[in-house]
Amino acid sequence: MVTADKPKIHPTAVIPNGAKISSGVEIGPYSCIGKDVEIGENTYIGPHVIIEGRVSIGSNCKLIAACSIGMPPQDLTYKGEDTGVKIGNNTVIREYVTIHKASKEGFTVVGENCFLMNYVHIGHNVQVGNNVIMANSAMLPGYVIVEDYVFISGLSTIHQHCKIGESAIVGALTGSRLDLPPYFIADGRPARIRGLNRVGLKRRGVKPDVRNELMKAYKLIYHSELNMKNAIERVETELVQFDEIKKLITFYKTSKRGVVGAVNDKSNQDESEEE
Repeated sequence: MVTADKPKIHPTAVIPNGAKISSGVEIGPYSCIGKDVEIGENTYIGPHVIIEGRVSIGSNCKLIAACSIGMPPQDLTYKGEDTGVKIGNNTVIREYVTIHKASKEGFTVVGENCFLMNYVHIGHNVQVGNNVIMANSAMLPGYVIVEDYVFISGLSTIHQHCKIGESAIVGALTGSRLDLPPYFIADGRPARIRGLNRVGLKRRGVKPDVRNELMKAYKLIYHSELNMKNAIERVETELVQFDEIKKLITFYKTSKRGVVGAVNDKSNQDESEEE
């Protein structure tokens, strides 16, 4: 079904009856759109794109070329359940990205204002928040949760069922079997926490006093003589309880897989900073 304001569809594109294509959409040559697909207004679908199954794509998205959305999960327990994929507004998906539909039930989700670079893979049941950037060939296997404003560098991979907290940054070639906490920098194989994501927090508009408290939390958790439990108790009792500090505490207390540890060497970051 095509809306009254006809989209611009290349004659070689394959679109069966039932697909919902909104106004202002452009679909390039040789792209294949399934009958259960919904595409929001002013979204661009480039050449050789495959979108199959129960997939909804928001408005003003860009799927540049040769990406694959909504194909069956790489899960041996998948039995053909009617699952799908949801992608939010203003998200950019570059060449050869693969996003698989959920296994068993529900949706694989990518939020708004995300940027997925070439060869990114998002597996079944992954939940990606808003304003997330994933660089080339970064991979998220099944059931991973990525919160808002996370940056995942190229060739990184995270174990199934792990969680990455908001405004974290993951270094290139990083691998982890444990959760990665919010606001910090994780890097290496295995991943280790190497500092506070000060640049990302500043760009996001987090105030200096909040960043300073987060730095103190980092020092207590990763560069003191305390074990993790006692360090979190100190963070809870001694630091100013900004929302970010509360979220950090909650992340550690609720982690099911455990949280990544520190590097052996001392951080070279200062205790405080100036705007």
